[in-house]
Amino acid sequence: MRKVSNVFKYVVLTGVTLIFIFPLIWVFYNSFKTNSELFENPWALPGSINFENYIYAWKQANIGQYFMNSIIVCVSALFLCLLLSTTAAFALTRLKWKLSNTAMMVFLVGMMIPIHSTLIPLFLMFSKAGIINSHLSLIIPYTTSGMPIAIFIMTGFLKSFPTEIEESAIIDGASMRTLFLRITIPIAKPSIATVAIYTFVSMWNELNYALVFLNDQSKMTLPIGLNSFKGQYSTNYVAMFAAVAITVLPSIIIFSVFNKQVIEGMTSGAVKG
Repeated sequence: MRKVSNVFKYVVLTGVTLIFIFPLIWVFYNSFKTNSELFENPWALPGSINFENYIYAWKQANIGQYFMNSIIVCVSALFLCLLLSTTAAFALTRLKWKLSNTAMMVFLVGMMIPIHSTLIPLFLMFSKAGIINSHLSLIIPYTTSGMPIAIFIMTGFLKSFPTEIEESAIIDGASMRTLFLRITIPIAKPSIATVAIYTFVSMWNELNYALVFLNDQSKMTLPIGLNSFKGQYSTNYVAMFAAVAITVLPSIIIFSVFNKQVIEGMTSGAVKG
């Protein structure tokens, strides 16, 4: 009976997995077709494998430039988000001060604020500061919007670990800097990997801030760049599919590499000894 139950479970999980990944597979193999092949039979495999759509998307449609802009913005914002969130989580869980609970509540409230309500105030502030149409106009909101959930995950992870190791290090004369860099950071690696992947994917696919703060084509990121395939009277669908494949590739690679750390980071904080 248990064997039948396990088989049924795997069949259901396989079916759900196929439902989620089939659209990506469909986009991928259609990116090798011509538009005429696509409209003739969108479900058939391509007659031949050619990379003309990818070359067109990368060079002619400036996807290469948009890709590099996304890399610059997301890596910079991710570094700042992880740096600030890790230090904040360390302060909230390992240092004893009166306003720690109040500070945690402020960060939790930040998770509830929709980004649409911040677009106009940020646009006015950035306009006065003269940073509209720059990478900085995306790095700042990406960093601040990613911090609340990052702090929430890291504090939950650190609270699940006993403090005896850190207390022993303090007794042996370790400074706060040593404690943070040599003990807390290695312990928190799974949660940092979880936060890094979640935050990177969110930043990589973000459209609202980029659409409002960027008008200069040389500064645009990938989500905006995908609109360049849509003309007034026609759309180059196969080239757009190639651009979508290029866009999702970094997220797939990063998640595949850090999959083990993500699962460990999501489950460790929930396991009680």
